[in-house]
Amino acid sequence: MATRARRGPRNAEPSSKPLQAATPGPTPVAPSPPTHIVPPDPPFRYLRAFSTDPSLAANYQTVPISEVTIPLPWRPIGPGPRDEYLEVIDVDPSSGCVYAPVDLNDPSLLAQNGLAPSEGQPQFHQQMAYAVSRLTIANFERALGRKTLWRGFGDPNRGPKDDSLFLPRLRIHPHALREANAYYSPDKLALLFGYFNANDENTGEQLPGGVVFSCLSHDIVAHETTHALLDGMFKDFIVPTNPDVLAFHEGFADIVALLQHFTFPEILRDQIANTQGDFKSHESLLGQMAGQFGQATGMRGALRDAIGHKENGVWKRRDPKPTDYTANTEPHDRGAILVAAIFDAFLAIYERRTADLFRLATSGSGVLGPGAIPPDLVERLSREASKAAQHVLTMCIRALDYSPVVDITFGEYLRAIVTADYDLVEDDRYRYRVAFVEAFRRRGIYPDNVHSMSVESLIWRKPAEESTSYSGRLGGLFDTFALQLMQYLSAKTCPDEREALFKLERVNRIKLHQYLVTFFQRPGEGEAAAGYIGVDPARPFEVHTARVALRSKPNGGVLPQLLMSVLQPVKVPADAKDPKGPEMSFACGSSIVIDLRRELMVYCIRKSPWDEKRKERQQGFVMSRLTSPRATYVRTDPNNPEREPFALLHRGL
Repeated sequence: MATRARRGPRNAEPSSKPLQAATPGPTPVAPSPPTHIVPPDPPFRYLRAFSTDPSLAANYQTVPISEVTIPLPWRPIGPGPRDEYLEVIDVDPSSGCVYAPVDLNDPSLLAQNGLAPSEGQPQFHQQMAYAVSRLTIANFERALGRKTLWRGFGDPNRGPKDDSLFLPRLRIHPHALREANAYYSPDKLALLFGYFNANDENTGEQLPGGVVFSCLSHDIVAHETTHALLDGMFKDFIVPTNPDVLAFHEGFADIVALLQHFTFPEILRDQIANTQGDFKSHESLLGQMAGQFGQATGMRGALRDAIGHKENGVWKRRDPKPTDYTANTEPHDRGAILVAAIFDAFLAIYERRTADLFRLATSGSGVLGPGAIPPDLVERLSREASKAAQHVLTMCIRALDYSPVVDITFGEYLRAIVTADYDLVEDDRYRYRVAFVEAFRRRGIYPDNVHSMSVESLIWRKPAEESTSYSGRLGGLFDTFALQLMQYLSAKTCPDEREALFKLERVNRIKLHQYLVTFFQRPGEGEAAAGYIGVDPARPFEVHTARVALRSKPNGGVLPQLLMSVLQPVKVPADAKDPKGPEMSFACGSSIVIDLRRELMVYCIRKSPWDEKRKERQQGFVMSRLTSPRATYVRTDPNNPEREPFALLHRGL
């Protein structure tokens, strides 16, 4: 049988080389799976809490909105809870009981967003106090554009003004007091929360004689945390130099707590549905503060309500009056005027933002019919209410950087709100600034030294607008601190960012003080600057703060600022009629806003030692406190204010 020749590949060229066996190559090896995968940290840690306080959980109608989940920025956390800002220490001094700290890193708690709300579990008390306090801190940092710092402390032997040591964590004591009280302690640098037995009368959802824990009230925790944050920014705001100072502390803390209600979508949607989106004409939980506390103390309602009040059990809207401001001098009562004004501005802004939605839902009439409103409308109104509340809260917090460093008044705070917002948001489309001005004016709150209540008149005046002899420049200050901004940015990348910022600020305060002492002595430019800033070069002064802020504008721009404040208290007679009598410390100082890009002082909000009218006003206020019944049982020394100013002020809240 003939054998056929094997053909090679088509079109193959004939080869003269002999065929060789293929050389085997390396055997492919499958990549081995990684032995361990390190997942990225989650963006948030979610913790459950009571939406307002436990009272909602005792009512069948409100129990669906009694619980909220708070998203907090993910950070390393230890038992307590304990993180870079806060440390919960749960010791009950009245019973000597030490409660075991909650560990929020426990896998079971991570899987279910922390412990379920419970009035009877101390570990949940720790969780809720921590979560609400941490949420308040986050709102401050978002508005200020920088990390927050607590009040510094130092060696008592160096004197009460020493603040050279960094306080990393504010302590929270959920069961520190067996009384109807809660307060921030500047002396202990801690938040102290009390618990007490409720009134024996049947005043609502609260069990007569039952135990009420102030640390379970969102409003009280946020209120006290705000006191601590405010004290970290302005240490002299606890020194009452006029009726507005302590009232501002109280009112500002209340407004932060109330506006945070609008960050919880669960309760926001429910209340919008119940009120048809009209907060002015209907009673709402969103405008009330500390409902359980108020009921437990026999008030038959919330502790405070920014919108209205109850008369014989019937809720009535509180109409503003031009005499509201002058008729109320007690800190809580006057603080309530500030809260009502800011909340009224928020409601006006909310109504403007939602006017088109109501027109669409009512075929142009703007008047809703009876019955429930559609769920889609509830959702849209909720979004607008939340946005408006966040914007108003940001405006209120950001204005602190434009406020006087001492002796603040409500009128000056209004100017700070308007100026801070004008600097960052040039296009005031929804007329936020006008809403604030109108709300303050309707309650008789007027700033001094302005020509009118227009927005343009209320903006703090620049050096070029006030004086022709001073340009707003500070000599070679910017050459001396050319690396200030770069140092700040490098501090933001280090592991202990807040401590690095604290140390950097302290170093710069020392450098600024050394520079200004020499600069103010220079004839011409230096003397003009000292006079404009309100510093007597012949007297000692203190550089209180030296912070850098990087503010983001809505148009994408960045505004780098140096925020510097100078304190120079002056000893004067407490009684203007008795020059040889006891002396008081006349509060003087300036808040200075410097544009780092232009190397120019933009604003100087000053309390000058040469302001005779203001000195007489402070003397009158100090003498009224010295002769009041309060002075018989509380130390009222014009040179040494109470070490615990909030302890008595918050008794009964």
